[in-house]
Amino acid sequence: MKKAGYLSIIIGAIFFAFGFLFDKTFYFITILLAFALISSGFSFFAFDLSLKRRKQVAMLLLIVSFFIFLAYMFFKKYHFYGANILAVCLFYTFSFGFLPIHTKNRIEKWRHYTRKAWHAFLLSLSDLLSLAAIFGGILFKVLHWPIADSMILFGMIFLGITLIGWNRLFSREIVLRKEAEDKVKEAFAELEEKNKEILDSINYAKRLQDAILPSEKLWLSYLPNSFVFYKPKDIVAGDFYWIEKVSQKSLVDSQQPEDIILFAAADCTGHGVPGALVSVVCSNALNRTVKEFNITEPGKILDKVRELVIETFEKSENEVKDGMDISLCALNIKTLQLKWAGANNPLWYLQSPLEEVGEQRPGDSVMSEIKADKQPIGKYADEKPFTTHTIQLKKGDIIYVFTDGYADQFGGPKGKKFKYKQLLELLVSSKNKQLSDQKNILGSTFKNWRAALDQVDDVCIIGVRL
Repeated sequence: MKKAGYLSIIIGAIFFAFGFLFDKTFYFITILLAFALISSGFSFFAFDLSLKRRKQVAMLLLIVSFFIFLAYMFFKKYHFYGANILAVCLFYTFSFGFLPIHTKNRIEKWRHYTRKAWHAFLLSLSDLLSLAAIFGGILFKVLHWPIADSMILFGMIFLGITLIGWNRLFSREIVLRKEAEDKVKEAFAELEEKNKEILDSINYAKRLQDAILPSEKLWLSYLPNSFVFYKPKDIVAGDFYWIEKVSQKSLVDSQQPEDIILFAAADCTGHGVPGALVSVVCSNALNRTVKEFNITEPGKILDKVRELVIETFEKSENEVKDGMDISLCALNIKTLQLKWAGANNPLWYLQSPLEEVGEQRPGDSVMSEIKADKQPIGKYADEKPFTTHTIQLKKGDIIYVFTDGYADQFGGPKGKKFKYKQLLELLVSSKNKQLSDQKNILGSTFKNWRAALDQVDDVCIIGVRL
């Protein structure tokens, strides 16, 4: 637009320079045309501004035009010299300062309401020419210059044609647009209602899933010195945690049964509603295995759970390969013997030696890992029995079982995964803190790492101090 402005100013200057070659009548017309081109050229510079700034410029020029009009009326009433000059200034300020910018604003506003953008452009330009002609004709009449009546007549005819054009164009376009907007509003209202129904259903499903998960009170009654850091990606989750207390005969004293606490962190296929449905199947399979089939050895529990999960999904006509990864512990409260089995998810345990062992100093802590069997709970091509690992722990040791959501979270300064190495370092660095503080550290670290990025998966980490 600046190029158009420069071009208009140059053409105006040429008209002004050669106006004297014409006779008196055409001399004034040529000079007026020159000033019109020059004024319009300067107004073109405002076209590159934002719509808000152009509106401000247009309002300023309108206010200036109003004050010039008041000055003209004052000079005219008291017969001061310069009234005619003010009239000419008013004409140029309004017609070739305000109107072009106002027209540009109208084009931008109305072109979205037409099928073709040039409709709005042509009609807005007609507005500009007709109003400028009418205003110029009035000026010519005040100054007693020729062709005033012709200019006014031309402007009125052009304005009438323009108004008919606006009416015909927008009476059709606005009706069509209104119908389209009504349809969009109706569709949006319907979508909003459906969305509300879906959210209500999912929120109710969350209540059901919360009922399946062990309560905090129950969990702490079995494992008082422990924490569960659980953060679903969506309202409902594919990850879940599980706990059950069973009694078995003591190998030392058959009259005194020993309490075994079974607990696990599980990661079912998917997340959200699909993951939650799979978690119900897997959680139910765990409960049946322990309560109905009286199995307490972790490896055998996972074997039976796999059998029950496959059996459930095989009832479908479609092939379902969903299942879960799990880290399952069986802790003897009295002897502190831990039996463990895992499907893809490992076990970490932090030992705190109370006496010197080899080169290890008192107070040192060593994070040990037992790797899981590389197979899921569910259909798998190379199924094998799950392995039960037995570890003798002591007071002060900490057990960690978890799903992969924490380590797989993207974030940090480079948007990369958190990874298991950082998680291990985080747990070791907070080993001397209370487990409630460890849970808070996990939460704040996860939040800071993720920052503005979306959570990629459900998160579940369980820590138990003996």
